Amino acid sequence: MNQSNEEVITIKQSYIAKQPFQKTWVLWLALALACFLLFGDAYAFDNPMALQSTIQTQMGLNNVQFNMLYSIYSAPNIILPFFGGILIDKIGVRVSIFIFSTILIFGQGIVVIGGYTLSYGTLLAGRCIFGIGSESLNAAQAAIMSKWFEGGMVSLALGLCLSIPKLGSALNSFVSPIIQANHNELGFTFLVGLFIVLFSWGCGLFLIYLDKKNEHLMEEYKKSNPQVLSPVKEKSVSSDTQSQELSLQLRTNGNHNHTHNSSVESSDYSESFLQDNEEEDNEDDDEQNHNVHDAKEEIKISDLKNLDGSYWILSSIIMLSEALFVPFLDNGNAFFQVKFGFSQQSAGVLLTIPYVFAALVTPIIGIYSDKIRQRSLLIVLTTVIFIVTHLCLLLIHCDSACGVSALPLLSLGLCYSFYSAILIPSIPLVVKPQMIGTAFGLLGVMQNTALALFPLITGSIYNGHVINEYGQLDPFEGYVYQSYFFVGVSFFNCIIAISLYIFDKNGSQKLSKLRNKKL
Repeated sequence: MNQSNEEVITIKQSYIAKQPFQKTWVLWLALALACFLLFGDAYAFDNPMALQSTIQTQMGLNNVQFNMLYSIYSAPNIILPFFGGILIDKIGVRVSIFIFSTILIFGQGIVVIGGYTLSYGTLLAGRCIFGIGSESLNAAQAAIMSKWFEGGMVSLALGLCLSIPKLGSALNSFVSPIIQANHNELGFTFLVGLFIVLFSWGCGLFLIYLDKKNEHLMEEYKKSNPQVLSPVKEKSVSSDTQSQELSLQLRTNGNHNHTHNSSVESSDYSESFLQDNEEEDNEDDDEQNHNVHDAKEEIKISDLKNLDGSYWILSSIIMLSEALFVPFLDNGNAFFQVKFGFSQQSAGVLLTIPYVFAALVTPIIGIYSDKIRQRSLLIVLTTVIFIVTHLCLLLIHCDSACGVSALPLLSLGLCYSFYSAILIPSIPLVVKPQMIGTAFGLLGVMQNTALALFPLITGSIYNGHVINEYGQLDPFEGYVYQSYFFVGVSFFNCIIAISLYIFDKNGSQKLSKLRNKKL
């Protein structure tokens, strides 16, 4: 009897050992590593925000010069989407992760040097290089996660991939002012960021190892289970569509790549969602399946004429929504010091709120977002929340630090959650499957254009009003006019969202009548 039990255990262990990692708990380990792959990226990206007052004081920078540290990050990525996924195609996703995460180390290393020498030009060079590596690394992360989660649980995976790295931004906002206060050395504070980037680099190496091992196990599994080579047709379509959706969610920049060359086919996933309101015949399914597999996230100029009004309106909403979130937080620490009387350290603690709240809420919204009907109304609701948030930031004022200032930060975190789980996933719903790559690439261009220009615009507004009518320096006045600008953009964005609702309701109803379909 004992011998029989031992044989059963041995057979079971052998079976488990031959299982691809995607079918075991290692899937969640890979997801965790992918999230922490961008943890250091998010931490180092927001380094300047947490130290704005110190940087401007020690280096003698005005707001436009300071915001250039963020604009220079986004500027190269206005061009990168035009190259699509060609680079990742050629060198492979694992090599891409290694190269781009190494570029992050190089870029942050130059930033450290700029911090020690107080060289503005060196800081700009480091931030530019860091931006190139960062956005490309986001693309590689999207590609590798689409391979691991090319079926069920995509909403949960993308929610975590979005929210967990944001905790890096929260950590930076919390600890960087404390480190700076204790050491009074910009270079050392940036150096801590470099060590966290190195930690993420190590997570990337481990993920590369697991992916290579998983690829080998999957090949062995397919040999012993030939049936996995013939997946259900509809699942293949839905799986690749969700992979494309995952790519854009992971900080879209248009140069992400999801092709059939990097896909691992599986028939074990039991859940996927489709946007179609009517059943399509087999011929249409065959054509759609082929086109989705051929879709890459690169811009094809000839395809632009095939993008309808819903796409252009939705893309404008997404572009403005990100511009209402990121550029505000770029100056958030100094804003809360001037407007609400916080110190640099206490403002840093307060600014963890939107990141942490978004990290908690985004996965929940992501899980249920596929099941929500009337998505166009939720898009309008998102823009309304942005209006309320920036109105609160404009109207609320405290002479000394007050807790009520946390309320607009909570709503800002909610805005980001809706942005991540509602706005961006709507893109695949308003374009044809074969157009997804072009749609993603063009949106990446639009987003990075906004992220490059808006910091300069807001900085110019601040500089233009920082001297009051009596000729005195008045930072409060500068931030009030900056808030006027954000409120105006919020209202304009809401008008565009209402037009999308009307356009969609009277037209194709791609966003108004979603129906999920379990396969």
